Amino acid sequence: MKFFFLLFFLVFSPIFSLAGEPQQEETLTPVVVTATRIETPQQEVTTSVTVITSEDIRAQQAEMVLEVLRNVTGVDVVQSGSRGNTTSIFIRGSNSNQVLVLVDGMEVNSVTAGNFDFAHLLTDNVERIEVLRGAGGTLYGSKAVGGVINIITKKGQGKPQVTLSADGGNGRNHREVLGLSGSYGALGYSLTPSYLRTGGFRATNDNYRSGALSARLDYDVIKDGSLKAILTMTDTSLGLVNDDVSCEALDRDAHQKDQHWTGQMEWKQKLLPQWDYRLSMGVNQSHELFRDADTSCFSPRRTLIRPRILSPQFQTNYRFGSGHHLTFGVDLDRRYAKYRNTDSSGDMTAFNKSQSNQALYLQDQFKLLRERLILVGGIRYDHNGDFGSEWSPALSAAYLVRETGTKLKASYAEGFRAPAFNDLFFPGFSNPNLSPEVSWEFNAGIEQRLWQNRLKLETIYFHREVKDLIVFRGSKPENVGQVIFDGAEMILEALLGYGFSFKGNYTYVNFSDRLTRRPKHKANLILGYQNGPLNIHFNSHVTGRHLDVDAVNFNTIDKGGLSRFDLSSSYALPWQPPGTRQVSLYAKIENLFNKKYEEADGFRARPLNFLIGVRGTFGKD
Repeated sequence: MKFFFLLFFLVFSPIFSLAGEPQQEETLTPVVVTATRIETPQQEVTTSVTVITSEDIRAQQAEMVLEVLRNVTGVDVVQSGSRGNTTSIFIRGSNSNQVLVLVDGMEVNSVTAGNFDFAHLLTDNVERIEVLRGAGGTLYGSKAVGGVINIITKKGQGKPQVTLSADGGNGRNHREVLGLSGSYGALGYSLTPSYLRTGGFRATNDNYRSGALSARLDYDVIKDGSLKAILTMTDTSLGLVNDDVSCEALDRDAHQKDQHWTGQMEWKQKLLPQWDYRLSMGVNQSHELFRDADTSCFSPRRTLIRPRILSPQFQTNYRFGSGHHLTFGVDLDRRYAKYRNTDSSGDMTAFNKSQSNQALYLQDQFKLLRERLILVGGIRYDHNGDFGSEWSPALSAAYLVRETGTKLKASYAEGFRAPAFNDLFFPGFSNPNLSPEVSWEFNAGIEQRLWQNRLKLETIYFHREVKDLIVFRGSKPENVGQVIFDGAEMILEALLGYGFSFKGNYTYVNFSDRLTRRPKHKANLILGYQNGPLNIHFNSHVTGRHLDVDAVNFNTIDKGGLSRFDLSSSYALPWQPPGTRQVSLYAKIENLFNKKYEEADGFRARPLNFLIGVRGTFGKD
């Protein structure tokens, strides 16, 4: 422990010896893919998109994707307890199963629950994360009612390099990561295995272990044709100390083991300078096993879930000129799920279901008035094997006043979400008579950049109406008629000089029918400091009052607001022996003031926890 505190001092102490105003690095406007399914400069995007770069991830020393998503405007992150426990994401008040999650463009949402559990998704090998805030159903179909989160992995390029990192902290927490990347001729490669383990912070059964692998190969087969292969795998083991929370007791033996893997092959070719296409095939599969020897608190003895998605895709893009792009695509998917449950008396319940969906989409982009006015229109046709057909149109526009750094934007979109397998088939808690959710949404906003992009202001108003929203009433899901969401987002980003930077955002959402675990008010403040080899990052998250479900009697209750503060830092050592590009010390403290709080009622969040580590990058310059 003394060694950890010594390292912590070494990481944070250089701030007292560094002075002066460093040169502010000029960054290029990032290019995003998720908003239009083709590469588009972020300044020309007509909808609301947040981009999290690998530099942002490194500055926060974030191990999990959920950590960096906490900073995103309009996003609520709710984790039910310690590390590894179920983590849900809500965008602009949407249900968590109305947020589509992609890894390199391929869906990874749960077939059974409909949402994606962010508890196990690591930042290893992540190049950037794009968050589309608002409906994306025209391009992505069902589940994109509230928004889309696209995690994009790193492409290997340049000279070969090896990255090694190791860290540890309280709660018997430690993590080791190995990264290999580079290129050899026409082949680019990126491979990152990692291992994370923690003993947790509860008296018993709060342990968590995760082994993960992320790999990507890019091969230029011909001059204008490339093949891409992506594989991600996780193997996790989790102690479910909160499994008996409804009986107000700690569960000493409930346990969950999950294996998850995602694979994708993609061929991309440019047939003409203005015409390209891509063809891909993806597989997303899980094996989820729950065991509990003590079933005195209504727990099942054993539950096994095996979901799978097969998703072939085709997309082609034609450019009629610099100001006119046409996109056409085909999405096919087939979903399977096997569920088997053994209760405390030995009785078994099960289901084995499948569902198919075929979709076509068309999008047209125009630039008019000397490329100041950008118009994007699109429409999608989905045919679901169980719920029939659905059309999802969208129209958005942006007007750029480059002389003043101003962008005006507005959009309209429709979407739908088919009920998940659990909604329809889960034994004793399902409703086979559910209808799909149908939505429409309007957004309008203004972005303003000042002082050579050193200051950015953005304000967005959004209005969403969802018909036949699926929520639990008692023990079964029901369509509840129409729910209206009205809200606003405000964003402020500034380079303050002398190495300091500031980012702040605030989100307000008003519901016609109050929903649980979604506050009306939410704010994030981020203060950064960069001076040569030293980086310091201070985060604060403030969440207003909200409704929740009582963990014991399942009644709806009113929960008070909460605030949390985190601090992270890194320092690049001047020591660079032959073959070493950089060696850095880094540290992080979460829940800096050791506040006791719960993001979900009855599920205690982690107390103050810290980690301290070292990272080295090796290779020839």
